[in-house]
Amino acid sequence: MSIGASLVGFHTSIRPVIAVDGTFLKAKYLGTLFIAACKDGNNQIYPLAFGIGDSENDASWEWFLQKLHDALRHIDDLFVISDRHGSIEKAVHKVFPHARHGVYTYHVGQNLKTKFKNPAIHKLFHDVAHAYHVSEFNFIFGQLEMIDPRAARYLMDIGVDRWARSYSTGKRYNIMTTGIVQSLNAVLKNARDLPVLQLVEELRNLLQKWFVTRQQQAMSMSTELTMWADGELHSRYNMSATYLVEPINSKECNVNYVGISAQVNLDTRSCTCRQFDLDHIPCAHAIAACSFYNISCYTLCSKYFTTKALLSSYSECIYPTGNEIDWVVPNHILDKVVLPPKTRRPTGRPRKVRISSGRESKHTSRCSRCGQYGHNRKTCKRPIP
Repeated sequence: MSIGASLVGFHTSIRPVIAVDGTFLKAKYLGTLFIAACKDGNNQIYPLAFGIGDSENDASWEWFLQKLHDALRHIDDLFVISDRHGSIEKAVHKVFPHARHGVYTYHVGQNLKTKFKNPAIHKLFHDVAHAYHVSEFNFIFGQLEMIDPRAARYLMDIGVDRWARSYSTGKRYNIMTTGIVQSLNAVLKNARDLPVLQLVEELRNLLQKWFVTRQQQAMSMSTELTMWADGELHSRYNMSATYLVEPINSKECNVNYVGISAQVNLDTRSCTCRQFDLDHIPCAHAIAACSFYNISCYTLCSKYFTTKALLSSYSECIYPTGNEIDWVVPNHILDKVVLPPKTRRPTGRPRKVRISSGRESKHTSRCSRCGQYGHNRKTCKRPIP
């Protein structure tokens, strides 16, 4: 299922970075809910398509991505990100041969935690994955390799270009990881108990509410950029206040700060620090150059981060499906026989909460009375000083 309003918004105003993932269903026939989503200009999750199949296997992922391809057609500079499920990687290369495929940095980081049990490794991985410059990557990765060569080999085997920002060969923008399934799991906690027809209606209804709410939110924004992008620009502007600009020509300059320099080209929207090139939002060096040349840095941001683009993302309406008795269903659809997924319900009481994998950290409750962890206010017996 893909809603027309989402497809229109994606084609006109959304970064061509699609994240795909799957989550289990809890109704009579079980099965898996497949999800494809993007991020809008305000950095909010923008659902694009849903599918329901038996499990996360080669056939199911190929079917889902083929349907997604049929809905989207060819997309220039498409980047697909996912976890390291082998079936997803195969299906992406087969169905979207011209797209780049990357993995969530969060997923790789949690795997590192489980396999190597060294907090220093996890911290260095976060820094090396988010590094903008190749030289910065090489320096941090060298430290990681000295601490644990096995962890370094593990990361190299995944493919550096798939998780490292500095080596990425496609336009990934600032999207290193997403919480698609985690976010939608929370929203759809009860809906995943429903039969398929009611489930897809809940999904449609959710998108209808989101489109209305976010359209109103976009209309209330008075800035040229979205609230999120404007915040990013302001934090970088504060950094640029003490930078020294040395002009080279009318569009190029050298920007110095405490002995470190970066060369900015406002014509090509690039900087040797590479933050401007990869995020498509001016870095602190570029903002300092804009101030020197009296140019608005807002004009150098990608169109995807403008309030106008955000409004366009949610400009289409999503309508209710109406009463089932009034539906006009073509005969070739009525004649289809849809079999339930090939699943076997396990014995015992059905679980309502997902089992956390070894890669995920467990949440510990904190008492609002004494501030200690491991219990709550009701069971608290600690004396308050």
